[in-house]
Amino acid sequence: MANVNAEALTQTQQRIIDAALDLVSHVGYKSTTTKMIAQKAEVNETTIFKNFQSKQVLMDTAFKQHTKQITNEVDEFFSQSFKDTTDLMQQSGRFIADIFDRHRQIVLSTIKEVGNEQTKSIFNYKQEYIQQLLCTKLKEFSKDHSLTDQQYETIIFMFNSAIMSLLVDKARKEYSEDEQGLTIHLNDVIELILKTVR
Repeated sequence: MANVNAEALTQTQQRIIDAALDLVSHVGYKSTTTKMIAQKAEVNETTIFKNFQSKQVLMDTAFKQHTKQITNEVDEFFSQSFKDTTDLMQQSGRFIADIFDRHRQIVLSTIKEVGNEQTKSIFNYKQEYIQQLLCTKLKEFSKDHSLTDQQYETIIFMFNSAIMSLLVDKARKEYSEDEQGLTIHLNDVIELILKTVR
């Protein structure tokens, strides 16, 4: 079974995918074994190979499924109208934080595997898609400010990265004894970015 339909998964396949993503987001792709996945999904290890040809096919299916979901959510969000720059950035900030949180296993796994050539073809979710659409929307309000294309791109990159840092910090606090974390909140990030485009 080289190809698995990511849109028509059985309950068992979904349980295996969820278990694999959870493990990879915590310990990384290399350290996640099919034996660990089987234990977490409460299935026999042979069940994994009956449903997915290999760990790579399993992870590829998982990422295709989530990437499609993320793309659909992003397209739907940015198809709406926004009143002005403030409305756009406030709604976008909350949306990005929410989508990162709902798909946190994919986002965290992608961060963990940056630079790993072996997993480059699997971990192909790119936050650039969100940045590109937000940048396009922000430019629609260009009459409100005079910025170059590069300045727009830099602002949106910083905005997106700051929100992702909040997610990473939140995840770190959940799995660590260390209570200390960032003292910056989502509203602070939104306000800071709004100051650059007002």
